[in-house]
Amino acid sequence: MQIYIHIPFCERKCNYCDFLSAPADPHVREMYVNALMREIRGRAGSVGREDAITTIYIGGGTPSTLSAKQLGDIFATVSQEYRVAPDAEVTVEVNPKSADRDMLHFLRGIGFNRLSIGMQSMHRSELELLGRIHTPEDFEACFDNARRAGFKNISVDVMTAIPGQNEHMLEQTMQKVISLNPEHVSTYSLIIERGTPFFEQFGDVEGPVVGEETERKLYWMTVDMLKSNGYRHYEISNFAKPGHESVHNTGYWKRKYYLGMGLGASSCLPAAGGDERCSNTKDLEKYLANPLTREESSILSRKDMIEETMYLGLRMMEGVDTDAFEKQFGVTVRSIYGDVIDDLVAQGLVYEGASSLTLTDMGIDYGNYVFAKFLR
Repeated sequence: MQIYIHIPFCERKCNYCDFLSAPADPHVREMYVNALMREIRGRAGSVGREDAITTIYIGGGTPSTLSAKQLGDIFATVSQEYRVAPDAEVTVEVNPKSADRDMLHFLRGIGFNRLSIGMQSMHRSELELLGRIHTPEDFEACFDNARRAGFKNISVDVMTAIPGQNEHMLEQTMQKVISLNPEHVSTYSLIIERGTPFFEQFGDVEGPVVGEETERKLYWMTVDMLKSNGYRHYEISNFAKPGHESVHNTGYWKRKYYLGMGLGASSCLPAAGGDERCSNTKDLEKYLANPLTREESSILSRKDMIEETMYLGLRMMEGVDTDAFEKQFGVTVRSIYGDVIDDLVAQGLVYEGASSLTLTDMGIDYGNYVFAKFLR
């Protein structure tokens, strides 16, 4: 079982962000932390005491907008109420501007062992365009402080296809990242979402702002640079030094059970008749009043679970394990999707191995098209 905890606060909303997050004053943040700890205690009964928690991930928003003590209180409450495995992966997302040296030393000292730093770019002009509150110097200081605090598993987020970005600019960013030698790198292509300042600025753009051809060049350049420097490309957007793949995110792609807590957090839990997907209220006032309020809940059908297994599994470079699929569902992948597989193989989009189904390089470029083929 995995645990995800959502912190819906940030110092300032980024121009591209459509996540459930917003600025809040210290009083609201304190009320939220208290409500969150009530939820953590209240949900403990939904997880069997025999179920070890293998990962804890605190994301947002920007968790580092909370104080070190507040983050420590949240982690302590989880540790008290759940059986956390001794080797559990414990991750917290931080912004380089708000995670100072003292916070990082404190978090490492109480048991956080993985850090995800939202760098996005090493160009001041790109950071300003994105609406980020940090500078390249802030990121370098944060990374150095994290190493000095004892973090030996650091992930860095990089954004590609930023308006105006070219190969030279991204190459400079990637060279800096590679020189710092983080254990993990996540790369995300900018998508313009409705309701964001970027949507008002660039309009309802079909595809990436920089154009499909440039976006693909930037993506494959990033892949080549990271792979040639010892990173394993293990998921469409994620790269890791051997043994440092994100256990938590891999659990999502492999459909492991997880308990989500916090405003708007989603869960996937075992239930009679099929897996249950449920989510918390997105209304902050309702959450503060009763943090155990569910907004949505549904039992996945067998068809739902099969489809998820296919399109989530194909995101990983190892692909869908067809033997494991047959063991779980009692039928072969081919008995359901034989015609689809034949068509996609003929188009050069997937490769069918003895016990796996994986995307080809061209299949990665047309991933959404491929994934849609497995929805019936």
